[in-house]
Amino acid sequence: MHEDELRYCVDFERSRLVFRRESAREQRELVYEPDLCTGCGLCYEACPVDAISLGATGAAVAKGIEGLVPVEINPERCVLCGLCAGVCMFRAITVKVDGEDVRESRRFPRLLRAFLFEQQKCSPKDDGTPCDECKHACPRGAITFAGVKGEVNTIERDDSACVFCSSCAHACPREAIAVEKVFEGEVSVDDERCTGCGTCVEICPTKALSMPRREPWEKTPKIAVRQEVCILCGACRHACPVDAIQVRREEVRYDRGEQMSWTRTWEKTFRRL
Repeated sequence: MHEDELRYCVDFERSRLVFRRESAREQRELVYEPDLCTGCGLCYEACPVDAISLGATGAAVAKGIEGLVPVEINPERCVLCGLCAGVCMFRAITVKVDGEDVRESRRFPRLLRAFLFEQQKCSPKDDGTPCDECKHACPRGAITFAGVKGEVNTIERDDSACVFCSSCAHACPREAIAVEKVFEGEVSVDDERCTGCGTCVEICPTKALSMPRREPWEKTPKIAVRQEVCILCGACRHACPVDAIQVRREEVRYDRGEQMSWTRTWEKTFRRL
């Protein structure tokens, strides 16, 4: 391949969009998997070249209507910078540079989140039965085992499925689990605008939203928000048909990685989110 030559390839493999760019200097690949996408819009907000647009509505995504995708990526505009993959909390977008995932590479800044498990604190319930409260609380099925293994009450977790919502930590009766989330902030719902359609409840990936049972004369909120397990992804805001939801992110945790030419752009994007 000549030094000034570029090769592009766009393909659909088993419902995935695969976009590759190859030069004499490097190879880049983007893979988008709609089945993992919630339509939260973080990639849409982060894209510096407007190559990503929001696709199907949140209600359609929640109901799994065949043939619809939550976001659409324009290969003709995409420059494969990797920012979309860097902010995706659900691993729906992966960008690799010379085979290395930008989320794992020290050359790229990355969002920080942490899951801490203290084995010595994990024990059976007071009545002696195995404790599996964290497994039942996890909205993503990321805790694949919780209970007694051998003589120890313990857990097993799938890191690729975990979105660090902290539902498990709040459910643990022994405080054996601690979770640090990417964003700090809150979600607010305008009860005057809200029609109670439930689209946000359906789309929420962490089950942080619910519709309380209420009598017609009661002045309770139409939508209840568990702020402590919300990851502030924004799926509910983009799904709401009447713009009744606001997502306010006040702090973002990230690691700068190595100082490269693109570091400042990534940091600027993280802070803008």
